[in-house]
Amino acid sequence: MFEATLRYNSNSDKQSINTSLEYIDSLIIPGRMIAANSKAIPSNLKNYRDEADVGYYIEPSVADFRVGDDFTDDAGRVRTWHSKYIQQVDERLADLLEERENIDPADLLEEDVRRITSSSVEFQEKFVPGRIQEEAGKYDTIENVESYQPEAVIPWYNKIRREADFEVGDTIIDEAKDAAELPVKPCLFVTKSLIRDQQRSEQLVELLTSNGIDQCFLWVENLDKQATGQGEYEDLAQLVVNLADEEISAHFFYGDYFATLLSHLGLEGTVYGSMYGEEETEQREQRSGQGVITRYYTDAVKDFLKIPAAVDLQQRTDAMMCFCDVCDRQFDSWQDLAEMEQDDDENIQAPMKKHHIRVRWDQIRRVESESLEDTIDRIESDYQDYVSEFFRSNQIADSKSLDYIPRWVNAVESVTDTDHERAEK
Repeated sequence: MFEATLRYNSNSDKQSINTSLEYIDSLIIPGRMIAANSKAIPSNLKNYRDEADVGYYIEPSVADFRVGDDFTDDAGRVRTWHSKYIQQVDERLADLLEERENIDPADLLEEDVRRITSSSVEFQEKFVPGRIQEEAGKYDTIENVESYQPEAVIPWYNKIRREADFEVGDTIIDEAKDAAELPVKPCLFVTKSLIRDQQRSEQLVELLTSNGIDQCFLWVENLDKQATGQGEYEDLAQLVVNLADEEISAHFFYGDYFATLLSHLGLEGTVYGSMYGEEETEQREQRSGQGVITRYYTDAVKDFLKIPAAVDLQQRTDAMMCFCDVCDRQFDSWQDLAEMEQDDDENIQAPMKKHHIRVRWDQIRRVESESLEDTIDRIESDYQDYVSEFFRSNQIADSKSLDYIPRWVNAVESVTDTDHERAEK
């Protein structure tokens, strides 16, 4: 089954998750958030497991220290969440930050790489069950507390750009395997240009096979649907096929509908946020602290649009109102959605998050149940129904287009045609 993994990135996500458990297979939570919310988050994760068998992964926040200053405040001090994470994982991280400001594993001594990798593994495996047991009380023992461990361990990862990154990646995976009791699920963090290089792409697969790894996350940086070409989508589709051929279960670390489409080629899961979270670039600068603009996820075009733009487009195409239970309860028409945003902008984000979670789940399950040919026919039909009105709408920025949809289709068809040709030979 294709795994639908939701990012649990802030405490504001709790409400959306609590009311959407049936639409989620697993969660992924930053280590820094767990360390800073050491009672609430483990308790929530226990409840999600008990109530709906929703598992979780812990994203290793040590990767945040590789570049930039996003983990510091205006005075240059390590932010609270990161500071608490360091305290729980390994104080050696604090020493290294004092020495060099950033921590790139490719620039460290091997003993430091192995030490921090092992400490990160231990945090992922032990922290949540330990806190759950502590909260149960001194005289109350939870049976099988290990059942509240994550689905797998994600080793410390860094952006793979050069030979040194492959070498340190090999060291990290080797140490993680030795330290872990759980399955190890590395994250291959790469650029679009790296996977364009066939030799480097093959080297990524070899990094896993040589270490006996049978599952991984895959993060291709800045896979923005408006800025990714067909050739780049083809490179990624071919990498997914190559991983599947080696019986490696690949799972996108950030993914939009293209990830869902790639389930036909062997991709076995994708991660996304309750609002956005479909693609990401390594964070280098301090975040502004400003909230995100609330947008509506529009199923037919497989993208988020500002609410006035979504309403205008759906009215232009005479689209029926969304059938998800959230929209069904709150809106009788597209105009109702527009009016709610105008009247209650502050509180509209929660239903928009829940709507997105449900639509993504339905997309995944629908694609899972049909052939590649049927999926392509359906999204091409949606494209034809919407492309003209998308272009005409004065609510949609001129810089946006639906060109990514035929790029997705062409990329998948190109790779499947190539595989068929190879099989015939």
